[in-house]
Amino acid sequence: MSMQGALPVSLIPGDSVLHRVHPLPKMIWVVLYVVVAFMTQNVVVLFSMAALALVLGIIGGVLRPLMKASFIIVPIGSSLLALQLMAPAVEQPWTEIAQLGPITLYEDGLYYGLVLLGRIVACLLMALVVVMTTHPSDLFTTLAKLKVPYTLNFMMAMTLQLIPVFQREVGIILSAQKSRGMKGNGFQAVLPSFVPVFVGAIERVQQLSISLESRGFGSAGHKTSYRQVKGRPTDWVLAAMGIAAAATVATISIMRGGWNISELLVVEPMTAVVVWVVSASLFLGIIAFALILSFRKS
Repeated sequence: MSMQGALPVSLIPGDSVLHRVHPLPKMIWVVLYVVVAFMTQNVVVLFSMAALALVLGIIGGVLRPLMKASFIIVPIGSSLLALQLMAPAVEQPWTEIAQLGPITLYEDGLYYGLVLLGRIVACLLMALVVVMTTHPSDLFTTLAKLKVPYTLNFMMAMTLQLIPVFQREVGIILSAQKSRGMKGNGFQAVLPSFVPVFVGAIERVQQLSISLESRGFGSAGHKTSYRQVKGRPTDWVLAAMGIAAAATVATISIMRGGWNISELLVVEPMTAVVVWVVSASLFLGIIAFALILSFRKS
């Protein structure tokens, strides 16, 4: 882990079309994504939503950091598919599709594993796109105009701003350890860095509390912001289009009882075996690589 290896989960500066969109339509998109993702069981719709989020990432010029930050999906998705194939999270009876030694694979598990994976991928990608293209202060100002409690608003905004700060501090500490002949990467190197990062966090909280008190944070007066966020007609058109599309998909999903299309997908036994072997191997490989990387000598 280093400063360069930190996951980009904060604003990526830019001047793209997506950066200039008002924060409110983007927040609406995220909420709609979550609502639609959990209302439908149509894998085509779910992965189409994920593809749309990738397209928005390209438009916003954040595709590379988006793919880097979404790497966490790989171990989650591989373990999810492997476990679902063996024990589907649906009511029995399950439809057996293949036998791999003592392991029984079920057709229901493959489909519902893809549904769960599609929900995670779609919601995570859209949330990351919004975070990477929205300034935290603009988000703070927008939430304040929506009458969100000031304290809650401040907590959410500070969380987005402090994540990259802590990532940078960990990177600096690991570089300092490496320059002194200590381990500079791996799990064994991260553990000793927790103490200075924790101490620095306490000091930062103390400085922040003093700063807030000096600025009258707890006062009951009207709060102002130096950043003024104004929406354009195109922003509200985008929000309306998102609401209309989400309402359409949600309505169809309700009318069709979740819009499950598992009966339309024919899965061959060999396909299920290959998916399980690849998923299990990928997950175990990532775990093994992480362990090797953690305990290898620097």
